[in-house]
Order: sequence, then structure tokens, then C-alpha cells
Amino acid sequence: MKRKRKFGVSVLFLIYLALLVWIILFKLQFNINDLDTVRKINIIPFYYDKEIGVDFHIKEVLENLLIFVPMGIYLQMLLFKSKSYLKLLIIAGISLLLEITQYILAIGSSDITDLITNTAGGLLGIALYSIVARLLKSREKADKLFLVIAVIVSTFIIGLLALLLFLN
Repeated sequence: MKRKRKFGVSVLFLIYLALLVWIILFKLQFNINDLDTVRKINIIPFYYDKEIGVDFHIKEVLENLLIFVPMGIYLQMLLFKSKSYLKLLIIAGISLLLEITQYILAIGSSDITDLITNTAGGLLGIALYSIVARLLKSREKADKLFLVIAVIVSTFIIGLLALLLFLN
């Protein structure tokens, strides 16, 4: 990847990581006082409290899966020559770090299901990048495509956040 493009991808990846932390740790809140104080651990995979409802949990699993897809794509772009298992370890490590931080700060439930679905989402991103690169017959074309998509999505999200901050 060309130096300029790699720098752009690195900046977008850092923006993605900041948004990921805000979404997972701070639950999209602008004021830290609005966060619920919860310190809970669930180490039973896909075990759900029956009081909340199955629909909520299915939605949460899908959201966790989807929110980590970009991480797999970014890691494929930035660490293409690295082994897939190393990228998967990075994804699982970041997810674990976020779950531990939630517990330490008492700002959410730490859940093994989240760790599993986040890691699966990252793996899906790695696979998606690989499929697109094969279909386009070029890693460079795949990089350009995903870079354009990342710029559009990042610009939209940052604009939306700026609007929300302005309205608050």
C-alpha cells in the first residue's frame, strides 16, 4: 500500500477505534453521568436473562457482530502480510480489553458472548476483505474501494455526531 494511502487508512482506523470505545464503553452517551453503574460478568456463552427478552439479545448479537467487521477490514488493509490468526488475536484482545474496562469502570456487563461475537465480526471483516480482493483481482483495488467507503461512512458519522452535539 502506498505511504499516503496507508496513512489515511491508519487515521480512519484510529477514528473507528475512538468510535468503538464510545459505543461500547460509553453507550453513545455524551455525558458520563448518564451511564448506568453496572458491574456484572457473564461467562456462560449465549446465556440470557429471560426478563429482557430474546429479541433484544438477538439484536445485540448482530450489533456486536457488525460493529467489529470494520476492524477485520482495517487489519487486512494495514497488516495484509501478517497471518490471519495474529489479526484474530488482535481483534479478540481489543474486545477483551473493552470488556475488562467495562467491568473495572462499572459501566456495563462484561459478557463472553460479546467477546465471541465481536471476534466473529472481525473474522467476517477479514473474510469480506479477502473475498472483495479476489473478486477485484487486486489488493490495491480492494484497498481503494474500502478506503472510499470508510471515508464516506466516517464523514457521515462524524457529521451526525457534530449535529447531535450541537443540538444538546
